[in-house]
Amino acid sequence: MVFTGTYELTIDSKNRLSVPAGIRSAMDPARDGKKFYLVPGTPKSTLSLYADRYFEQYAEQYHAGLDPNDERDKFEMVFYAMATLLDVDKQGRVVLPQWILDRVGVGKRVTLTGARDHLVIWNRQEYEAFMNQNWERYPDLLRLAQMATALNRKPAGPPTGGS
Repeated sequence: MVFTGTYELTIDSKNRLSVPAGIRSAMDPARDGKKFYLVPGTPKSTLSLYADRYFEQYAEQYHAGLDPNDERDKFEMVFYAMATLLDVDKQGRVVLPQWILDRVGVGKRVTLTGARDHLVIWNRQEYEAFMNQNWERYPDLLRLAQMATALNRKPAGPPTGGS
């Protein structure tokens, strides 16, 4: 599933956040799952929501593919300690743990944005500042992302068959 859009939302007094109906209805329970994982985002003042089935595959493929070292171990200790599986109630809400909200400092007035394979929860003012700073750079950001992708692609060499 591709997550898109921008939604201005409020986290209520019981720390519930309503996941927009359009997002929920577009999720395929067999492919995406019915729950969300809440994890630290990038930038670190954000939180990310991943569909549970996608997140479990992502964790196995991407994180398991990182080279083992002390920094990876520390990253995983922080990231997975904060990763929290959230149920979606009948009204389409998830309950965000207070300790995570406190650590990240998101606040109660948030902007939820699509980010291709996940959703991002922003403090509303920080999201506005981010967009104001980066909107003018949008063409350059695209070009730089394309250049980085091209640099990371390795040309296919001849097959290395052994006897």
